[in-house]
Amino acid sequence: MKKIKMLLLFVLPLLAVAPACQDGGGHALKGSVANAANLQVLLEQVFFDPNSPPVAMGRVTADASGEFTIEQKEAFPAGLYRLTIGAKRMFFMLGGDEKTIAFKGNLETIDRLQVEVSGSETFTCYANVVKELVNATNLTPETAKTYIEKGCNPLMRAFFTTQLLGRSAGDFLADFKSAGQALSADMPGSKYATEYTNMVSSLEKQMLQQQASATIQVGQPAPDISLPGPDGKTRSLASLKGKVVLLDFWASWCRPCRIANPHVVEVYNKYKSKGFDVFSVSLDRPGQKDAWVAAIKQDGLVWDNHVSDLQFWNSAPAATYGVRSIPHTFLIDRNGNIAAINPRNNLEQELMKVLN
Repeated sequence: MKKIKMLLLFVLPLLAVAPACQDGGGHALKGSVANAANLQVLLEQVFFDPNSPPVAMGRVTADASGEFTIEQKEAFPAGLYRLTIGAKRMFFMLGGDEKTIAFKGNLETIDRLQVEVSGSETFTCYANVVKELVNATNLTPETAKTYIEKGCNPLMRAFFTTQLLGRSAGDFLADFKSAGQALSADMPGSKYATEYTNMVSSLEKQMLQQQASATIQVGQPAPDISLPGPDGKTRSLASLKGKVVLLDFWASWCRPCRIANPHVVEVYNKYKSKGFDVFSVSLDRPGQKDAWVAAIKQDGLVWDNHVSDLQFWNSAPAATYGVRSIPHTFLIDRNGNIAAINPRNNLEQELMKVLN
């Protein structure tokens, strides 16, 4: 997985809001930002639903030193905030119990939360986790969960769940549900809890619809695949009956597939002596046999069962199995029946259910 550069931008549209009135109240956000001299500063509270308009909390102009203060009589509500300074945006969270929050940074790096914060434990916690994520490499779902747990309140953990597991949300529905339940218990009736609950419900509904329309179902016999390998020799999925097989649809051009390959290799090497094998079907393009063969070698895919008709998305086996995105995998038991669909993030656990 690529290094995480910046969070939040995918859920929050750019919306214009009217300036908020300044009332000189007793709660304040104070900033000291290098290279922000005389720039407009806008503070908004934002939400999970991209269709929810942000709430303007204040608009001011930084002075010649890049310093500014946004004040209000009431405490800033607990939640997620977007601070726009000129063309730069910084996202952060507040706990709702702050009196005066102050931060210091540079306009060039505030979007990565490279700031010094005082007056808010929640802001500080959020910034620390984001700074770690910015520098994280080879982030996997399991390591992502360790960062989620570093969130200092249910809202923060729910948000990090969305950001870090959102691309594979269907594989982590239980995590989303757990985060939503904790958020509802902590902020009952809040806009954040309501929107998160609605999001999880929508996700679950989509998953059920996909399962209902899936071409292949758990428990049914796996349709045979018989295609040539790189050496021209025909290999058949049915010939592996008696083994537990991971049917893996992938391609040399598919970056998520290539990222997932080391884990498949690891599991194969660990369990091949116990009757586990892999049958890889490539969706490489016509004329791209060399790229396919090179990827097999580069990724160390040492099993023999590699096949392809080199027809890209017109691949006949992909149509048979209802594959519309890759990587897409099917775990097949010793009797040749589908035991699990897309066990990418829990492959070993699913394998142990049918291997013995």
